[in-house]
Amino acid sequence: MKPVKVLLYTAKIIVLLVLALYCANGKVFCDENPDKNTGIIRKVEIRGNQRISTAAIRSSIRSKEGDLYDPNLVSQDVDAIWSLGFFDNIEVEIEETADGLNLIFLVSERAVIDKIQFSGNKKIKSKKLAKEIEIKEGDTLKYHLLKLDEDKIRDLYKKKCFSRVQVLAESKVINGETVVIFNIEEGPRVRIFDIQFKGNTSYKPRKLLKQMETRKKRFPTLIFPGRFAQDVFESDIAKLKEFYMNNGWLDVDVGWEIAYENDNSEMYITIHVKEGERYYVDTLDINGAAIFTGDELKAALKLKEGGPFFLDAVEKDTYQIRLAYGAQGYLATVVNEKHTFAAEEPKVKVVFDIEERDRYYIDKIKIVGNDKTRDNVIRRQLTFNPGERLNVEKIRDSQRRLTNTGYFDVESGMPAGISFEQGSEPNKKNIIVEVKEGRTGMLRFGGGYGANVGAFGDISYTDRNFDIFDFPKSWNDFLSGNAFRGAGEILTLRFSPGFERTEVLLSLTNPSVFDSPYSAGASAFNYIRWYSLYEQKSSGSRISLGRELVRDTYVRVSPSFELIGIERREDEDDAPQDVLDAEGSHLKTGITFSAEINKTDNIFVPTKGYAIDTSVEFACLDVDIVKYDIRAKKYSTLFEIPKWGKHVVAYGGTFGIVESTSGEDVPIFERYYAGGFGSLRGFEYRGVSPLDQKTDEQVGGDLLVLMNTEYLVPLYKDVVRVALFVDAGKADRSISDFSFERFRVSSGLGLRLNVPFLGQSAISIDYGIPIMREEGDETQGFSFNFGGGSSF
Repeated sequence: MKPVKVLLYTAKIIVLLVLALYCANGKVFCDENPDKNTGIIRKVEIRGNQRISTAAIRSSIRSKEGDLYDPNLVSQDVDAIWSLGFFDNIEVEIEETADGLNLIFLVSERAVIDKIQFSGNKKIKSKKLAKEIEIKEGDTLKYHLLKLDEDKIRDLYKKKCFSRVQVLAESKVINGETVVIFNIEEGPRVRIFDIQFKGNTSYKPRKLLKQMETRKKRFPTLIFPGRFAQDVFESDIAKLKEFYMNNGWLDVDVGWEIAYENDNSEMYITIHVKEGERYYVDTLDINGAAIFTGDELKAALKLKEGGPFFLDAVEKDTYQIRLAYGAQGYLATVVNEKHTFAAEEPKVKVVFDIEERDRYYIDKIKIVGNDKTRDNVIRRQLTFNPGERLNVEKIRDSQRRLTNTGYFDVESGMPAGISFEQGSEPNKKNIIVEVKEGRTGMLRFGGGYGANVGAFGDISYTDRNFDIFDFPKSWNDFLSGNAFRGAGEILTLRFSPGFERTEVLLSLTNPSVFDSPYSAGASAFNYIRWYSLYEQKSSGSRISLGRELVRDTYVRVSPSFELIGIERREDEDDAPQDVLDAEGSHLKTGITFSAEINKTDNIFVPTKGYAIDTSVEFACLDVDIVKYDIRAKKYSTLFEIPKWGKHVVAYGGTFGIVESTSGEDVPIFERYYAGGFGSLRGFEYRGVSPLDQKTDEQVGGDLLVLMNTEYLVPLYKDVVRVALFVDAGKADRSISDFSFERFRVSSGLGLRLNVPFLGQSAISIDYGIPIMREEGDETQGFSFNFGGGSSF
């Protein structure tokens, strides 16, 4: 027999023996019962649950009795039970039976929190801590939530200047109840008492402190508590280093040390600065420029040959070059900057490589997002048109103009965005103007108090995006705000009763008639004003026609008619002759020529730019006068602190003069007075003026000069700001009496609140102290202006 056949024969015998052994033990196909132990689930059990019902657990699993056992599905069932959030542990057991297997889920329920206690807290009450944490009595015990609540308590203490606080949560079973205990070691209340700098030879400590958020304790402690936060302080160190590098000290190193005194409650921080050498620009080259000369581009850059190497100017100057090209339509121009350092000297060679691309033109302008505002209302604010070259400066200016209309949602952060898409030809771009509709109409029931007008009520409706011809199609259309909207007209309805002034006003203005640069408006008014010497009643109407000469520059002509009634107050028996002369009714018709320039970045909360308003009024009939007024104000941002806001200086003045054209004295109700909110704070409203020689009563003057300066410090962005102010000026008899001898000066502190639900209204509180005053002046420390009340 051959060896191969022997091997095959032997293998067959072995296989037959193995099959015989399996059949003998009943483990293979020859078993008489084919269903036995084939993986069929005969029963599903839930064990270990006490509070959670079996039905609730069963509803979350997919494995059912009679199904074939699937380990992957069972794993998913375990995840589903775990996701219920009631169990600390879940195990699976399988019991073999005669006809299949039993699937058993063993669960261990989480404890229910019966009580929450705080231990070691002395400075913060347990009630306040309980409101701060996430877990509550009756919740299931989740250890990851305990860790999160530890952090919340720790953060609360750190806000109270307990920077060394330790918090540890534990759970115990006491008398059969599950009790969660937060163990707190408060430590001392640590406040920063001083921050010193060492090694800083180029900048004073005050300049460096402006780069930091960390502040030492000082008055008022509510605003400056001297809180130390490690993450904020480390960020401040990085900002200091960045500040030095951006100003040319590229090798600067900043370190610090912290010392404690008075039982570790007083923190003293010392910041060590190693400035190193300052780097300067050795050479500055611009390559690849054909449209501009190198000198033209260099003039717009912050970096200069021989000047300091400002690190942040690298990116800014690159952007400035791109902006110059973008203003000429070369939107895709590529600008790359490279700088190399000298081997032995602190000098830098700077090179800007420019790759000029094609000029782009505007193909189409598309408006999106304007559900209520008409396209033409938006387009008339744009300073660019189809067919002209694309100019990024005009695009930025158009965004500013759209924001200043007040039509769109400023609080969204992007009320008007502008982007590009490919046009019909390779060198053309479509401009997409995307706006987000805002609340332009405001119905207000309220009131306020103004130092110049006293307490007053206010029932008013103002809409800056009104459309008088957009009639509602249904009652629901009117209630939902979809009617009378979208044309950009300005409607004002107001009824303001008060103790010192009552006003009724109806006004409608179209700022762009038929989408032209011309504007038109009409108003009717009636008001009563109670002054110290007399009562004035005025009613009349005014029509205004205007034109926008150039962008942000407007001229107007406004004819008006007014009936003025003057009545001496009953308690003024010895009234000045000027009051007696003015008693009775006066018809006044006149025409006012005015001009306005507004170049501010935001008309509601300006931080830079300027505004000028001037007018000349000619009046006749019973009131023969010529009155000239000019008001100007400039805003400058000094610097901006992240998360706080911009520090702004605002300064300006008012000059007014009125003369009679009849040869008689100017009526007392047309004269100028100074004092009060918006004038000379620290003095009463109309508390500064020439005096009557016989009665020593204030009778007003023909000349007004005011100068105001404010430094606005943000406490919370633009919502809460502190104002430091200095006011100067006077009201005098005539221009011939003008001098600085009788100038009044005051200074003080104020608070500005821009509350969102008041719309564009604000709350102003000022406390002024007269520094220079004259005999007969009436002073007043506090001046208030609540609810946006106007003054007359």
